[in-house]
Amino acid sequence: MVARGSSALVAIATLASLVTGCVVGSSPASQATVPSGSASPTAQATTGTATLSPSPTADGIVPWVDDPAPAYVEPTPPPLPADARACRATDLKVSSGDIGFGLGNSNLPLSFTNTSASACVLNGTATIAGLKADGTLVPLRVDPGSYFGDPGPVANITPGEIAGLNVSGGDACDAAQSGKHRIYPKLRIGLPSGDGVDVPSHGFDAICGVSASAFGVPADTFPPIDVPMSPLTASMNAPTTAVAGHDLAFTITLTNPTTAPVSLDPCPVYDEFVGSGEKTWVATVLHYHLNCDSTTSIPAGGSVTFAMHLAVPADQPAGMAKFGWNVQGGGCPCTGAPLEVKAAGR
Repeated sequence: MVARGSSALVAIATLASLVTGCVVGSSPASQATVPSGSASPTAQATTGTATLSPSPTADGIVPWVDDPAPAYVEPTPPPLPADARACRATDLKVSSGDIGFGLGNSNLPLSFTNTSASACVLNGTATIAGLKADGTLVPLRVDPGSYFGDPGPVANITPGEIAGLNVSGGDACDAAQSGKHRIYPKLRIGLPSGDGVDVPSHGFDAICGVSASAFGVPADTFPPIDVPMSPLTASMNAPTTAVAGHDLAFTITLTNPTTAPVSLDPCPVYDEFVGSGEKTWVATVLHYHLNCDSTTSIPAGGSVTFAMHLAVPADQPAGMAKFGWNVQGGGCPCTGAPLEVKAAGR
């Protein structure tokens, strides 16, 4: 897959959200592309559907402005507090779960429950040693990072809450394949405070080496980020074909079905997207500011139509395409329409 924007590559996750969330599938069409400066487009589409309609007039259409904007960046939760005292062995009840396996890797998940009366934090790397039945302690080399990832972010563990650690190994190395094992009845986990806690190994095999994740609280303790849905809806008026190397001219009508005007301050940024290619999927995503100098709000119960241009690259593969438009932020408005890309000169 090739992903590109007006001046840089676009994140694959952004492309996926555009395709699955706001862009409708393509279907065969026969109308010609409307290059920049030519007649108005002749295909009408609403969110999720597309139907043909007469060409709109230019009266009342807000002109397009060439005002590029940055790609959308997904909001991330604020970091969780991690300023408590270091957890000691006496603060914790430690347990080990069942061993999991995946693609030649094994994992022993460990849980650390704070049984003390105040918050503490596990912030740092773990040391691990094998504990033999006779009490002999065998230090193990621990590589940072687990194939199974971190159990969550570093954060304070309040009384009754749990942090985790993934202790990982493997079963696909030459030694394991030849039948060798290195299993200890218990493992001693060295905490960042310098204390150690012993846990049952449940048969964890260290023969292929040992790695460990960072300590972390479960990821679902992140504060949720709510993306509000826009009250506006979008409809597209666009041709059903585009020519590689030419501008695709179309219009977007934003409609406000509510009883109060919707402000365009701050001025929204929109994405326009075309993706095509049978062998190699090429996704072109461009980002622009809406023309808010000409209109500052969408009136209650009213609509405003904006002229749009999408510069289709000369090397955009010919064929049926995904074609869509959306306001950045994840809450829409968004819309799409069928589009066929034709090679330049055809």
